[in-house]
Amino acid sequence: MIIGSFQSAGDGYAGQIRTLLLDAMIAIVPAKPNDAENAPAWRVLLVEADTGVEIGAGWERRSERAGSYIALQIDDPALAVSLRANLLRSTQNEDEYHLLWTRPVPREQA
Repeated sequence: MIIGSFQSAGDGYAGQIRTLLLDAMIAIVPAKPNDAENAPAWRVLLVEADTGVEIGAGWERRSERAGSYIALQIDDPALAVSLRANLLRSTQNEDEYHLLWTRPVPREQA
């Protein structure tokens, strides 16, 4: 399910997440270099009212089927669990990116 649309913005991305409960403009910007294992490559910021509040992080991933993408984790005290979604380039417009979300399968069913 597509829950967001994004465009390139400088060295990152800018766009909107929109669901029944969420409607937020966000920016995905490069994180400061970090030598820690599994450190995120991206920061997710809430950009409404120019607050720049950090609401998540992203990691570079690659799959044979999808190619390169960014795996995002967004969190907020109002959410029961953090939202995990993938930012992928549109197959129809190379200047557009989609944020794709799939409901997680409970571990006992996996």
